[in-house]
Amino acid sequence: MNTLPDKLALSSDFLIGVELVSTRGTVLETLASKTVAFARDLAVAPGIDWVSITDNAGGNPMLAAPALGGPFQEAGREVVIHLSCKDFNRNALESEAWHLASEGFHNLLVLSGDYSGTGINGGAKPVFDIDSIGLLTMLGQMNAGLNVTRAAAKKVAKLDPTKFFPGAVVTNFKLHENEIVPQLLKMEKKIEAGARFLINQIGYDSRKIHELIAWTQQRGHGHVPLIGNVYVLNPGVARVFQAQRIPGVVVSDELAEICAQHATSPDKGKAFFLELAAKQVAIYRGL
Repeated sequence: MNTLPDKLALSSDFLIGVELVSTRGTVLETLASKTVAFARDLAVAPGIDWVSITDNAGGNPMLAAPALGGPFQEAGREVVIHLSCKDFNRNALESEAWHLASEGFHNLLVLSGDYSGTGINGGAKPVFDIDSIGLLTMLGQMNAGLNVTRAAAKKVAKLDPTKFFPGAVVTNFKLHENEIVPQLLKMEKKIEAGARFLINQIGYDSRKIHELIAWTQQRGHGHVPLIGNVYVLNPGVARVFQAQRIPGVVVSDELAEICAQHATSPDKGKAFFLELAAKQVAIYRGL
């Protein structure tokens, strides 16, 4: 029971994954080398069931996720590679999927992606040729074995099936019914398109977590594993989330004010933010 699909389907334990945010530069750059060193330490840390690696988080150019995935594969860890639609058209996404399959990265978190942020000499033009549902559909076709016509060939060839285990994100921290229901229906479309597990967006309202669980069970999707998202805040990030600069991520005005108050403490709120994250973990365990 070492693979992520087996763990999510068969394990009765409370599983823990860690998200590793990539950074800009080669693995030899100062900042990137620190991330790589952290990745190597994380690869041998006990109590972690998988590591998830971001794809140009926030729409900013970063070191590609597979470059950080090597140490985890060497240590026998399960790796989830984020794959988003903002930077690639469908052909490039297919090429990247073949690359990941060839390198042994089969667990994917499929996202539409954040709107492009900063780049060289200005912001990059986003692509969004297809969205996450289209990408999930493509990966399902690759898992079934694509039928393709090669250049100068007269017959259709069937490619070997891939072994992707794709997951998706659900944005569940919406206040009003007319906001949340479209997100939940989109989640169901992702399941129909082949999502094998779901991760909720960052948020701090436990009632919305319970609401998501109840919806999936009542709508016949209780078999799809739900993975809770715990993010350790800090004062600066709390302000970014409050300003809604990351789509779907919610920090209320009330919570932002509490964060600002704790930011004036001698430890700049570190103890408070760690305790808040621990409470989130406790809530997920209870639910």
